[in-house]
Amino acid sequence: MNLHEFQAKQLLREVGISVAQGELVDSPLAAVEAARQLGGNQWIVKAQVHAGERASAGGIRRIDDLDQLLIFSQSLLGKRLITPQNAPEGQPVSQLLIEVPFVAVHEYFLSVTTAPHNGKIIFLAAALGMTQGLALSNQQPENYHCVEIEPVAGLQAFQCRQLALKLGINKAIWLDFFKIVKSLYKLLIDRDLLLIELNSFAEDSDGKLVVLGAKICVDDNALPRQAKLAELMDLSQDRFHLHHTSSPGLELICLEGNIGCVVNGTGLALATLDMVQLKGGSIGNIVDVGEGASATELAAAFGFLWDGGHCEAILVNIIGGIVQCDTVATGVIDGLKKYNENCQVIVRMEGTKADEAREQFIQYGYGVQVVEDFDVAVMMAISSVAE
Repeated sequence: MNLHEFQAKQLLREVGISVAQGELVDSPLAAVEAARQLGGNQWIVKAQVHAGERASAGGIRRIDDLDQLLIFSQSLLGKRLITPQNAPEGQPVSQLLIEVPFVAVHEYFLSVTTAPHNGKIIFLAAALGMTQGLALSNQQPENYHCVEIEPVAGLQAFQCRQLALKLGINKAIWLDFFKIVKSLYKLLIDRDLLLIELNSFAEDSDGKLVVLGAKICVDDNALPRQAKLAELMDLSQDRFHLHHTSSPGLELICLEGNIGCVVNGTGLALATLDMVQLKGGSIGNIVDVGEGASATELAAAFGFLWDGGHCEAILVNIIGGIVQCDTVATGVIDGLKKYNENCQVIVRMEGTKADEAREQFIQYGYGVQVVEDFDVAVMMAISSVAE
């Protein structure tokens, strides 16, 4: 799960890391007022989307006039920003971050992540004297500096010194730099983060270190125990991604088709998707029901499944085992009562308490069709959308 830049900077503030002074706004007039409150005669305006290379796409600009700020804000808010790093249709811009420019004498790139191949925690750093933008290009690997940390031993003082020496940081501010490195390491561990990236980490003439640009990625699997981070999820930005709910038993998968699915298990989800695609249909949002999911939670997930009317048919494909079919049936029926607007529902269930579940659907009625054959269920879903 990605965070917006303003959210990432808030997490950095909470652990004592200085970030650029700024205000978050959601309207052009609020942008102008924020600039007045911040003072000065220049401001950096940043579109808040989950994508990099915003500047090259016109999503970041230095403004030195309030009238220009108003016009630029109007051109961004409510529109979609297309960058080289997001989907072809771009992502909606609902908020802007207005910041005061920072006069830097040195700029650095600093990131911390977990290596997937060995589980070590890696700091990657580079000085940004000659190259602007996202750190250094792949054509200059010698300018990257890497420090690997054994999680059992933790971050050591000599490793902080290694980073400072490799970046050429003034010894007068080493202690401040060490505090930042230690805070980043602790933040990564405590918040179950996959990546913290300070893509513009600057030092001014007084030796003050300030984060100008930041990116944070959260481990989706940790969201059930990171409730505060789960609240920061912006579903408008991350279609095509898998989203975990506050329930450890439900996973939500965003796709672009018009046939929504309720399944249990990754294997069954993939098999259902493949069969629908093979038969000429297109899968939309998927609710994957796992161990521990209750009927109430499943019913609430139908708001996501229905997706404001984007879903034209619902295919329920369940093989009861750890999750019993009657529990799923109760959740599906309650969800339909709350969200469904005459959407065709096709149900195929096998396994534990499947007979009881089928009986529930038959009693409910209202356009729910219960079938036993998987191929038939898929074809019925596709046909109902075609009609």
